[in-house]
Amino acid sequence: MEHELVVDNEVFEALVAARRGFESANDVLRRLLLGSRSTGTTKNMTNSGQQRAGQLAALLERGLIESGDELRHERVRSGQVFVAEVLDDGLLRTDKGIYSAPSPALKALVGSDINGWQNWIHTRSDKTLSQLRDSL
Repeated sequence: MEHELVVDNEVFEALVAARRGFESANDVLRRLLLGSRSTGTTKNMTNSGQQRAGQLAALLERGLIESGDELRHERVRSGQVFVAEVLDDGLLRTDKGIYSAPSPALKALVGSDINGWQNWIHTRSDKTLSQLRDSL
């Protein structure tokens, strides 16, 4: 069900300023108002309003990963550590947003093209997502 909300220019400019990547104004509101209670973003919805499955769904279905599991990527030289959380539907949540695929999620964090399948480490198993996918 969709509702229309009218905001003034000041509020709209604040929404635009708070946007991360390609988030819509609705995504920004969802992130700011609902935070961890959010069920997803409009980017992950089909035209019929159903939630789309992320690329990690097959790993979840096979029990190789679980919802709530942590993924980590460490940059040894700089000491930076990036994390993501696996969600029920195979999506990934980072502090930059919710993503349907590992590579865009990691790229948003590190700022350059990077293969998320090869560089995210599933903390519980200490394997890369690529290693887990190869065992399907």
